[in-house]
Amino acid sequence: MIIENHKIITDEDLIYAQTIWDFLSIQDPIQKSDLIFVLCSHDLRVAEYAVELYNRGFANYILFSGGLNFFTKNIFPLSEAQSFANLAIENGIPKEFLIIEDKSTNTGENIQFSKLLLNSLNLNFDNIIALQKPSMTLRIKLSLNKQWNDCKFVISSPNYSLFDAPHSHINLFMIINEIVGDLQRIIEYPKLGFQTETYIPEYILMAYNFLIKNGYNLHLCK
Repeated sequence: MIIENHKIITDEDLIYAQTIWDFLSIQDPIQKSDLIFVLCSHDLRVAEYAVELYNRGFANYILFSGGLNFFTKNIFPLSEAQSFANLAIENGIPKEFLIIEDKSTNTGENIQFSKLLLNSLNLNFDNIIALQKPSMTLRIKLSLNKQWNDCKFVISSPNYSLFDAPHSHINLFMIINEIVGDLQRIIEYPKLGFQTETYIPEYILMAYNFLIKNGYNLHLCK
């Protein structure tokens, strides 16, 4: 049992949350690519991972995509993309190999605005490594399959667990709310044309409904 924000996170909550976390998290084998595409968020560990892959020679360019949303506007003084890029620059990545898209506020805009930016710069990339938080990787894959299907994508993330996901700006209670909301989008967004469909096992839906009934509804689309 864990107590956060005056909310008791029960052992049963944690079991169901872990089930959803595992379902949402995918990792492709990393391959040499043309571009590292970082869909930014509140978690700078994704930027650190992009720097690591760049330094290991997996790509020659990094594109950071992300403006500010309701959550990150209280974390970063600049856009998500600029904050991630500043970390990369501080770690020795030359500015000329960084591309910044700083207007998007959701995953669909990350993809749409990044494609438009690359086209405006006359940059064409066939093989791309897409990075996000672990629990966003399945959603990213489904979104790219639908909205950017003329490139070959490898999907990856920093390797950390549900219990390691919290950091100085977000606690475990909010992480569980976040993954419940991400699963809702995987269920609902194919109907809106934002993502391809995927099979969701009954035990995942059971975990999802249990957590919503137990109060993890802060990240749900209304």
